Amino acid sequence: MISDGPPRPGATAGASGFGRLLIVKLSALGDVAHALPIVDYLRRSAPEAEIDWAVDVRFAPLLAGHPGLRRVVALDIGLWRREWQAARTRRDVAEAVRSLRAARYDAAFDVQGNVKSGIVTFLSGAPLRFGFGRDGVREAPNLVFTNRKARLLPIDVHITQKVLRVASAPFGGAFDLSVLRAFVPTAPGDDARAAAIVRDLVGGAAPLLAVHAGTTWVTKKMDPGYWAEAIRSLRRRFPGLGILLTWGTENERREAEGILGMAGGAAGVAPRVTLKELAALYRACGYMMAPDTGPLHVAAAAGAKTVSVFRATDGNRNAPRGAGHRFLQAPLPCTACLRKRCDQDAACRASLSPEAAAEAMADLMDSRM
Repeated sequence: MISDGPPRPGATAGASGFGRLLIVKLSALGDVAHALPIVDYLRRSAPEAEIDWAVDVRFAPLLAGHPGLRRVVALDIGLWRREWQAARTRRDVAEAVRSLRAARYDAAFDVQGNVKSGIVTFLSGAPLRFGFGRDGVREAPNLVFTNRKARLLPIDVHITQKVLRVASAPFGGAFDLSVLRAFVPTAPGDDARAAAIVRDLVGGAAPLLAVHAGTTWVTKKMDPGYWAEAIRSLRRRFPGLGILLTWGTENERREAEGILGMAGGAAGVAPRVTLKELAALYRACGYMMAPDTGPLHVAAAAGAKTVSVFRATDGNRNAPRGAGHRFLQAPLPCTACLRKRCDQDAACRASLSPEAAAEAMADLMDSRM
């Protein structure tokens, strides 16, 4: 129990001492998905508390309707930064701050650790503001905005472990990640749209595999031929395999169409969908392959089994965890370099085999039988 004073007026505090809590994880898509187990953890640790989540408006739909959240606080931070001088922007920011403060949070958890998340955490007015210490913060000025620093342990390698170390700070600092659930709620309409897409594009095929080749960094991507060869290799083992290719930008859509042309068989490129429909699609397929990209983590949170490919980023830190997930890491000594451009990019891509990705996925598919 927190001993830094009584809970503030608002929601009724129970045994945990908290009546209302705020999670601050603004972006990006994959990072928000990584943080989803925090809701389950806080629901278990403070079952009487009301929980809100402050998030960038682009990713708010992923959280909408979550049964563990009272409110999703959608902040249009990108627009505010671009149009800061506009009177409308200043009014919107002032209203957002008033709304945050009106909630009278007992504690806020900044599980992002950069300047913008620190500012939101501070402006929430929460008297207890938990965040990362120097060993975990992403941008050092963030340290100014939190007043309780979580100490990371050597075992905290994965980003979800780091997030939960912050969330668990007022509850003794311990958690069991194996029992905590990430959950993306979908509405019946989302599920119906996903079922219709699957039926129209790959109806009758089984098993079903979603492939999302797009990602933001060049040094995370694999060539379209890589994914096409992985699909062809899988088809030799599962002749009835159905492939659903997803995308986010027009360039990614064209890339998906190129993979479709090379892969052949029962396959289709999905239409443009909402975030919730995307989660429903991945849940309907049950299996997904991708590089380190936001849709990979949405798929894992939605319950799909995944195989992922990591080059510039570290799969030990970022890949979906658990028995239903596999990841391949580029074997070069400079792997996980975090460089967005690299003169060794071609060699790094060539170091990963599409057959290895197919074999990892085949193992997951075989486990269903």
